Amino acid sequence: MAKRDSNTSSAAGDTTLLGQWLIRAKKGDIEAYQKIYETFARKVLNFIYRMINSVEEAEDLTQETFVTVFQKLGTLKDDSKFEPWLFRIARNYVYQRYRSRPPASVSIDEVDDEGQALTELVDEGKNPDEAFQARELKDVVQQVISALTEKYREVFVLSAIQHRSYQEIAEIVGRSVPSVKTDIHRARIEVRRKVKDYLKV
Repeated sequence: MAKRDSNTSSAAGDTTLLGQWLIRAKKGDIEAYQKIYETFARKVLNFIYRMINSVEEAEDLTQETFVTVFQKLGTLKDDSKFEPWLFRIARNYVYQRYRSRPPASVSIDEVDDEGQALTELVDEGKNPDEAFQARELKDVVQQVISALTEKYREVFVLSAIQHRSYQEIAEIVGRSVPSVKTDIHRARIEVRRKVKDYLKV
């Protein structure tokens, strides 16, 4: 994958730039499509990984997602809805994979939402004891997320990790905003409770 430049790194928040890329990509401009891929691939990879707990499978499904995006981009009528449309495609691949086999087990060495190994996120300034505890907590949090039901896990990941709005999440999962808000609230309560339970052990 090509290295992202400053334009691609900011495009997710720049609807004008993204809109220009979408117009060009729909006309078959491969460079524009590549910029879209570079901007959103890591976010899609993270979402899929958090759902299925396997980096290798998440990478495969991310590639499949963007192949589908390339093939079906012309069917997207409202370019302002690109991100929810993109994540619906990714979500469909996740559930197709669920039907074939259950999610893989979780490892502390998997990637985080920035694409880094969790063990690499420990503050170098921490002493060995603190570093171990920090790694252990990250492992616990991922285990707790993995233990959520699929319904709660997807909205929790989209909200707490992807930082998407209630409206965007509702569009991605195909449910109402009030329903999404309720499930995010319940998921957060469950995550907090389970993390506290782990820390008491």
